[in-house]
Amino acid sequence: MTSIIGRCAAALGAALAPLAFVTVATPAVSWADCRAGEWWDPVANVCRAPVVPLGCENGWWWDPVGNTCRPPVVPPPPLCDNGWWWDPVGNACRPPLIPPG
Repeated sequence: MTSIIGRCAAALGAALAPLAFVTVATPAVSWADCRAGEWWDPVANVCRAPVVPLGCENGWWWDPVGNTCRPPVVPPPPLCDNGWWWDPVGNACRPPLIPPG
């Protein structure tokens, strides 16, 4: 029984050895010296330009993720009565769906 456990342990060690080497040999970069005002993006592994809010007009809002102006947020659809449902494509309340029968 001991020889089976020893063989399994040796096989497991041989299988995991390459993973341990890669982990030690190539550590992940988590920080870098960026130029003044830039910030480090660890996901893309690059320095990014500073994010500056844009002066959006006409009720548009600034999206910091895309660094762009977006149109105004659409108001929520109205509540429909009597079991009717809101159709966003037609922008209207529709009657309940009756199953074929």
